Amino acid sequence: MAATSQRPLAIVQARMGSTRLPGKVMRSLIGKPVLWHVVDRLRFCRKIEAIVVATTTEPEDDVIEDWCCAHWVSCFRGSQEDVLDRYYQAAKFFRASSIIRITADCPAIDPVVIDELIREYEAHGYDACGLAGKFPDGLDCEVVSFSSLERAWKEA
Repeated sequence: MAATSQRPLAIVQARMGSTRLPGKVMRSLIGKPVLWHVVDRLRFCRKIEAIVVATTTEPEDDVIEDWCCAHWVSCFRGSQEDVLDRYYQAAKFFRASSIIRITADCPAIDPVVIDELIREYEAHGYDACGLAGKFPDGLDCEVVSFSSLERAWKEA
């Protein structure tokens, strides 16, 4: 396994079983799945080490893993019921020092905003940092240290 990354790992939360709009992450948006748009925009972030899609072990999410394999995107499969465990296990597996949490239903995520959030997190030595309420839905992201994520996972 590679050494622990000093730059954040983007973990994209994706599953087919949305209650409001099932399969939304793989729905077509301008000819490509919504997930493609999220990953493509994350690739413009200068401060992210790598991108991982974290999905569930449910058979319906095989399509997400298949898409990741076809597009050279790392994929991690974990609990459907325990998203915190899925994030923690993915971060642990990829030996992240910090994690950017992204949801797969935000195709307009802004790489400049993400990089600025990471700069703020690093400059002030925060355990966690997120966007304030001044940003519209769809730009949601947070950065958290692995140690804080691990503490939350142990205490949950």
